[in-house]
Amino acid sequence: MTDLSSTKNSYMAQWVDLEKTSASLEAHWLKALRNHAIVWFMENGFPTTKNESFKYTDLSLYLNQKFVLAPAAPAETKISQKLKALGFETDQAHLLVFINGLYSPDQSSVKPWSQGIQVQNLASALSTSSALVESVLGKIAAPEKGALTALNSVFFKDGLWVYVPHGQALAETVHVVYLTTNAGQATQSHIRNVIWLEDNSEASVVEHFLDESLSPSLTNAVTEVQLGAGARLNHVKIQAESAQDAHFGSLLAAQDEGSRLVSRTFSFGGKLVRNEIETLLAAPRAECVLDGLFMAREKEHVDNQTFIDHKAPHCSCHETFKGVLDGESVGIFDGRVLVRENAQKTDARQSNQNLLLAKTAKVYSKPQLQIYADDVKCSHGSATGQMDEEALFYLRARGLSREEAKHLLISAFAGEMVERVEIENLKAPLRKALQAWLEKSGEGLA
Repeated sequence: MTDLSSTKNSYMAQWVDLEKTSASLEAHWLKALRNHAIVWFMENGFPTTKNESFKYTDLSLYLNQKFVLAPAAPAETKISQKLKALGFETDQAHLLVFINGLYSPDQSSVKPWSQGIQVQNLASALSTSSALVESVLGKIAAPEKGALTALNSVFFKDGLWVYVPHGQALAETVHVVYLTTNAGQATQSHIRNVIWLEDNSEASVVEHFLDESLSPSLTNAVTEVQLGAGARLNHVKIQAESAQDAHFGSLLAAQDEGSRLVSRTFSFGGKLVRNEIETLLAAPRAECVLDGLFMAREKEHVDNQTFIDHKAPHCSCHETFKGVLDGESVGIFDGRVLVRENAQKTDARQSNQNLLLAKTAKVYSKPQLQIYADDVKCSHGSATGQMDEEALFYLRARGLSREEAKHLLISAFAGEMVERVEIENLKAPLRKALQAWLEKSGEGLA
């Protein structure tokens, strides 16, 4: 572990330069948020491995190189065509494309909104609906949530804005593509997304991270979710960046009475990937479902951190994460469920299962229950192992090669998470992504 103090100071210098050109163009409340965030960051700095949630993730191994803020850049390929090649059908969806963290209207295709609904890039919403955005942005994902969230608050320029008023449903899925592209210099992009569903409203959002970079890149994305009473959000995150990239992605949510959050995360690659999910079940009968599939090979590092805070009674959470690790990769699942004293009748279930394809792969699993109420149903479990030799023998006895048998068993193990996805037209491309990952990991499957 090395010191990140020089990196911290370089971010301060970048902020000083940026403030000279942009501060006068922003609303007072947004400037105040950014100033508060940079002060907090400079006082607290980056977490080290002495911090329990970063025990197995040493940021200094990646962040000590200098990342410049990514400039605007055109994509060499048409994003809609790229998505179709990957199996994604977005013709009926709201398609919003961000390149290096900046909105690309030419690549996007947003359908007409129903009255009152807003689906657009955040920079535009800050211009047209500043007061509405102000009431949510930075309230759930406050800078105090951590160094990466603070840096995002300082440097974000754009992102997704979804607002669905009381009793309305967004019929079309919102499919957001974040593409990173660079050449010759390591770059960073900070993306801020805000999703606000008022009482009894509904929406489905897909966050999709892709990469065409020639040099290392860093993506730092923060998504704030406010769910009113009875609101329903179906959220899917697909992270498929290259083996030289770092990805930090946070989803922070606050849920009112009877609301339901379903969030499914799929990680298919990256040198350093950290997924953080945190939700507050603030009122009775709130429910959340958190699922994840993370797959890593070679020396990739994937860290999954979840925190479900049961503040009110009669709430439920169901959490299942699966990992497939090959080569010298490292996988982490650290899931914490807090049941507060007043949160009686809580139903909380947590599971982590991991499959190691090589003796050199490592996984660290830490499911946690902190229970301060006495009338609850709570369970958690973790299991990590290698291929079932009896199952392999059974399949080989029926004419399959060893590699074919391994492919079949891994597909069944990981494919369960794909089949849980409620947005039907995502299942086929996710299966395709799973098979593509298996084909690239042939050596570990022999």
